[in-house]
Amino acid sequence: MAKLIQICASQNDLFGLDGEGRVYHYNFKTNSWMKLGRGRNDRGDSTRSAGQTARAQADSRTPAPSGRDPGS
Repeated sequence: MAKLIQICASQNDLFGLDGEGRVYHYNFKTNSWMKLGRGRNDRGDSTRSAGQTARAQADSRTPAPSGRDPGS
């Protein structure tokens, strides 16, 4: 099992997140972790398009409406 970098707990549930973005759910009946879904580095789940840099992704966002000062 991967090293968990973040844990989220409620009264009845326990979830963990590993460094690859995979989410795990703890099963109290079997005392084991179960992987849920895929991580961000698994095929098809990337937040960036192939070859797109983080800077290019930030520049592609919709600008704020004109006439508004984002600092106020």
